Amino acid sequence: MRTRDGVLVYRETQSSDASTKTIDLDLVDPVTGLYIELEATNGATSNKGNFLSDCITKIEIVDGSEVLYSVNAIEAQALHFYKQGKTPTLFPSEFADGTQREGFFILFGRKLYDLAYAIDFTKFKNPQLKITWNMAAIRAVGATGYVTGTLKLTVVAKVLEGMSAPGRYLMAKELMSFTSSATSGAEERKELPTDLPYRMLMTRHWVQLSDVDEVTSDLKLTADADKYIAFNRKVKQLDAEAFALFGAGRVKHDIFTQHQVAFRLLFNKEPSLLAFAWEDATPEIVGVRYTWSSEGKLDLNDNAGATISTDMKMTAVEEGHALHATLPLPFGDLWLPETWFDPTSYKKLELIFTSGGTAGTCAVVAEQVRPN
Repeated sequence: MRTRDGVLVYRETQSSDASTKTIDLDLVDPVTGLYIELEATNGATSNKGNFLSDCITKIEIVDGSEVLYSVNAIEAQALHFYKQGKTPTLFPSEFADGTQREGFFILFGRKLYDLAYAIDFTKFKNPQLKITWNMAAIRAVGATGYVTGTLKLTVVAKVLEGMSAPGRYLMAKELMSFTSSATSGAEERKELPTDLPYRMLMTRHWVQLSDVDEVTSDLKLTADADKYIAFNRKVKQLDAEAFALFGAGRVKHDIFTQHQVAFRLLFNKEPSLLAFAWEDATPEIVGVRYTWSSEGKLDLNDNAGATISTDMKMTAVEEGHALHATLPLPFGDLWLPETWFDPTSYKKLELIFTSGGTAGTCAVVAEQVRPN
């Protein structure tokens, strides 16, 4: 057995700012993962708080009407982090005429080149990868958003050439997304499928300037009206455990801002920021006023102590955890399938969200073992 890279699309420019790219997956050897890279150009004025991952609204693998894998780019990047233990390629930029680039893996095994779990596209009639985008999802295309027609797309299949196909792969799907209740203590019960074993769940609890546990205070996974309770926990503690298990991430982040004007961060929990460069021949006085809950502010003064009230370019290193305000919920040891959760003996499986009193964008992603 040996590995090879099958380049399906390389930096292909997409003329439409809102469309779907369909790629046939006619690979005859097992595939351990797909590397997806995105690139686009900022407008002539700026492009604030507008990540490429916001604009890629769906990444799915289908076989006709059957969905074999389905997430958005935000979820795919978070899964990459929790599965590979590394921050995906993220170069966010707010600079005028700047280039934003993001790259991440869609992984069909426990990690890249896992020989026990990989997808075998020959087992399906017409497998296709579909990537859907809307470059105006956050900001209108133009001077303060993305330049029209500049999205470039790369897809590379990581192929296990000559290997006998395993009988299964790891399938990730967004099961639901919703706006959570703003009433503190309110419960929302979400029914989950019981058809396949779970390796992990991943939830999202996002609104800028709120921690994940301020959106959702508690999570409970219950089967058959509490016949079995997998967990019933405070989100604040679950997040702390996730930090202990998966650690922090780091990205280079180009920010276009002024004194005490808020900007968006990628990490929700315990973010830190080191702003270390700017375009000015005269040294400035730079301080971090705060970084928390997916948001930051800088204190920016000139060398005479006067506040800077026009936007300026700042290059920063951002660190933190809870990428995109996500929370991983692993079942047992992520490497040992005998410790994962098999719900097939239960009739009803529910994930119960208890509101922390702040409405936010929530989602549930399941990673399950699926036969080829």
